[in-house]
Amino acid sequence: MLAVLLALTLAQAQVAVGSIKVAPSTTVNIDLSKLKGKLVRQLAWSPDASELYLMTYDPNQDASIKKAYHFMIPVATGVPKAVEAAPKWAEEYWTWKSGQASPDDPALRIDVSTERKRVSAVSLPFGGDLARGGTEGSATSGLSTESAMAAANASQMSDVRTMRLKGQVVGEWVNHPIVPGQTFGWGPKGTSLFAYAEQKAGHLVMMNHAGDRQTVDGTREVSHPAFSNDGSRLAYLEGRGRNKFALVVAVVQK
Repeated sequence: MLAVLLALTLAQAQVAVGSIKVAPSTTVNIDLSKLKGKLVRQLAWSPDASELYLMTYDPNQDASIKKAYHFMIPVATGVPKAVEAAPKWAEEYWTWKSGQASPDDPALRIDVSTERKRVSAVSLPFGGDLARGGTEGSATSGLSTESAMAAANASQMSDVRTMRLKGQVVGEWVNHPIVPGQTFGWGPKGTSLFAYAEQKAGHLVMMNHAGDRQTVDGTREVSHPAFSNDGSRLAYLEGRGRNKFALVVAVVQK
């Protein structure tokens, strides 16, 4: 009986994603050529939602972090300020935002798989620059010269690492280690929401824990979706060409 009551409670708590509106309220231009770091690693909200923490980094050959750089971005001004280290709250935030399990339901988990297979060029965005937190090519393709060459050689066997939730691919990396949180973000506890970048064009998709989905119109090359701690706002990056992003802060209306 207890299990039935719990199931009913969770079903009643589901947010109808079709009624959610994601309305951009602030857009900030981020140019990595003017900041330190070649790629983006993390985007996190402060507890009071007044600031965003941005981590960029220079990668090693194995895609691990060679050197990390830290920036605070006041939402009111949108001007990045370099700091020496990540604030403590950023680590706590990233733990639940990028975790394998839902903050609301530990039993709801992202499935992770690894397989070796032949891939086509369309599989590369998550395995190329977008998966690494950057879009170093054109604003339309999101592929750097390196990724374009990889696309040309896509007939070779590759290691494909995939994350799925409710049957949907929420992250895929080709010949690259999984980086949790780059292509998705859980909503905070009590919201039963999940945001991710769809696999091909990187459109922003909202999903509830029942698996109902809604694509947010006008979005593309999205990465690092991040809900504020109260779930009322969503920040994310959109690729805007070589080393450039739009940092979008949107209001989530339920």
